[in-house]
Parts: sequence; structure tokens; C-alpha cells
Amino acid sequence: MLFSRSSKLAAMSALLSVVSLALTLVSGCPPETPSGDGSSNTNDNSNANSDNSSNDNSDDVPSTALRRDSLPGTPTPRAQNSSARFTRTNLTYFINNVSTKLDRALQEQLIADAFARWSAVTPLNFTRVNTQAGADVVIGFGTGRHCELYAPRSLECPTEPFEATTIGHANFPVGPEIGQLHMNEAFDFTDQRLYFSTMVHEIGHNLGIDHIPPMDAVMFANDNGQSGTLTQADIDAAQRLYGSRDGSVRPQAATDPPASDEAAPRTAPTTDLPDADGDGMDDATERFALGTDPNNDDSDGDGLGDGVEAVAGLDAREGDTDGDGVSDGDEFDGGGNAFLPDFEAAGDVSALLGSYAGSDSLGASIAFEVAADGTVSGTLAVERFGFSEDIKLVGAVRDDGTVELVSNDYFFDYSGTIDGSSGAAEGDFKTDGGSEGTWSAARSTGTDRVRGPGAVQRVDFGSYAPRGARR
Repeated sequence: MLFSRSSKLAAMSALLSVVSLALTLVSGCPPETPSGDGSSNTNDNSNANSDNSSNDNSDDVPSTALRRDSLPGTPTPRAQNSSARFTRTNLTYFINNVSTKLDRALQEQLIADAFARWSAVTPLNFTRVNTQAGADVVIGFGTGRHCELYAPRSLECPTEPFEATTIGHANFPVGPEIGQLHMNEAFDFTDQRLYFSTMVHEIGHNLGIDHIPPMDAVMFANDNGQSGTLTQADIDAAQRLYGSRDGSVRPQAATDPPASDEAAPRTAPTTDLPDADGDGMDDATERFALGTDPNNDDSDGDGLGDGVEAVAGLDAREGDTDGDGVSDGDEFDGGGNAFLPDFEAAGDVSALLGSYAGSDSLGASIAFEVAADGTVSGTLAVERFGFSEDIKLVGAVRDDGTVELVSNDYFFDYSGTIDGSSGAAEGDFKTDGGSEGTWSAARSTGTDRVRGPGAVQRVDFGSYAPRGARR
């Protein structure tokens, strides 16, 4: 075993598990969560533990502490807008298989309770489903390279096996391996504290939460004896992405991109961790947090290394982040602005000046204004995690009426044309979450922003992400 304990204690732990399951079957009540923490089934968030207090742990990490996963303890530097989160509040999970070291029913309850910890402090709701297809999180246990856990989604399994000191790993909601959560079956998962706290930790990564510094936090990089109860630091990290369940905390908005390429960081980070392609981003960060190829220093082939794009805030999985038809590499090296749609030699756009209002095919109000220098700025009205939000759109227009607008985090891309004589504008949109549609707008002289007189029409942000994630 990886943890020192007497055979008597091991037998007692196994006996308690059996007794707990037996009581469950007799009483119909779920088993208690580890360390006596009260929590709920994911269908009853009102009983989920939302204790904001910190655990009373030692200031020093024990020498026997194990790594939760292979992500660095201090996250490799990258721009805030390169983080990822789910866009829908109602998410699903699928249990591919469970550990052979605990009763299945007990494990299913522990997993449900682990999701409930995050649901209690965010607007997210989690439902277990019986098929893997379409599930937002897929949980599995394996050893070595655990290729059998990647096969159902036709994903390439790791070239290296689980490290002996790594309890599991999980993918952020981005990239081809989105939603994978794998536990290293070589560990002693008869230890329910270890099982539960690691499950809560890895689900945190599935939601897009990085490792954080407090050593008593569930999202601390090492197993430090944490029970699985979220500390205030854990809660703050989750609410920066999703806001609070009670609506008192709004999710953190995307930051504005640099005004110019010259103002952006241009130096790739350095790392002492394995970095197969030498791009400055460690292999684990690329695979699990960014969704880029750890064996290719330029995953999107745009001429910029993944490390440079990550720290600058460009999309290392998309060769033309701002969607204006010029690659990030060409623009970043002096051929325009890689962060904002811009058209060289835009020409005379005087016939296109003015304010435009309309909606897209999902019903959300869109409004923008064309300025004399050819820049375009506007908003898209949505509901995100229960909050009304006007997402900022920025872009440019040519004298032939070609217009391009993107959101600050490059999730939304609205492109089309403006007819200067009629004042009509229309085009297509796409999102990083896999949604596509059309939009139309008309030039107006008033302040009305929507299809008809009256209120702004808002659409749930999740409608723009059938795949459920954003970059």
C-alpha cells in the first residue's frame, strides 16, 4: 500500500464501509461523507455543505504528501482570458467505472457528494447520466496508461503511465479531452478521505479551477490531509468563474485585450517541468488546462509558439484568434493587430457610419456603432449564470461593408456586411462552444437596440455552447 496503516485499521475501515452500505440499504439514507462532513445528493443542493471556514492544517506540507495530479503547484503563467469554464448551469456526468477497492454504491454516493460541494457555492447543477455520449464529465479508474478510458471517445491515450505519486488527473473544459476525470487505481482508495477529497479536487479542474496556494484548500496541489470541505479560497476561485448560487457574487468578466500587439507580453514562460516541445508551457498544462498539443510547439500552425500565445492572451488552438482573415503570427509580427479585427486600407467608410440594432437567430439583441476610423464597437445581450450581461463586442469595417465583431474573450464571432445605402446589416455568427447562426440589424437614429420598440431581448449564454465549454 502507499499509506502506512496496520492490518487492524484496514480491516476496520473495510468493515465500516460494509456497515455503512448496509445501513443505507435498510434506511434508504445515503452514507455519511468522509470526516463527518454533511453533504447532499446532487438533486438537493439545499443540504450541500457550504462551510466557508478553513481547515486547521499545519503550515508545512507533510513530507508524505502526494500530488493530486501532474499540473504544476503554481500555475504556469498565462493570460486570464485563456482560462476555461462551462457556459451552461445544468451539467451532466457519467461514471465509466469505479475502483475495485470500495463498494460501488458507496462510491456513487461519494461522487454525487463531491459534485454537490461545488454546486452548493455556484449556480451549477449536476445530474448523473447513463450514457457517456454528450456527458460533460466522464469519470474512470485505471492504471498505467489507462488507454481503455480514452477509447470510448476515440482519444489518444497518454504516452506515459500514471506517475507513482500522482493520484489522478482531469481536463479543464477546453480542447479535445474536455471533461475527462481519471483516478489512479494504484492508490489505496479504501481510504475514503483520500478518495473523496481527490474527487472534489479533480472536479474542480473539470470546472476550470487552477491549483491555488492555501495548503488547507481542496484545490491545493498536494494531498495535505484535506477532508474535501471547500475553504473560502476554493469558493472564491469557483465564484470567479461562475458566480454564487444566491446571486450575491457575479462571475468575473473577461478582461479587455491589449490595445496593440506591442502592448502584449511577447516572451514565452520557462518551466522546469517536462516540456516535450520546448514552447515554455509544461506538458501537463498544455494537455489538461489549455487543450493544446504538448508535442507541437505551435498547435494551431500560425507561426506563434503556444507559450507566447498563452501569455499574450491569444488562442493557441485557433490560428486567427480575432477572425479577421490574417493569421496571429502575421499580425503579431507587424502585419496588423492580432487581438482586434482590423482591415488594412479600410477606405472611406463614411456611408456606413451610425448606430445599428438588431438580433441574432437565437433572439439575443445585438447593437453596434461604426466610427469614422472604421472601428466598430457594440454589445450582445445575454443571461450568464443567472445574471444579465451585455457582452462587449469589438471589430472593424471595410469600405465595401465587410464587418467583423468578436467578444473580448473571442468566444463570439459575428461577421457579415453592411449596405450603406439602405442601412441594413446581416451576416453569420459562430461561437467557440460550437454554435452557429445568423444575425441582422438596421441603422437607427434613436437609442432602441432591438428588433421592435421595447425591452432588450436576452438569451441564456449556454444556448451558444452546445458543447458546453468556452476557451
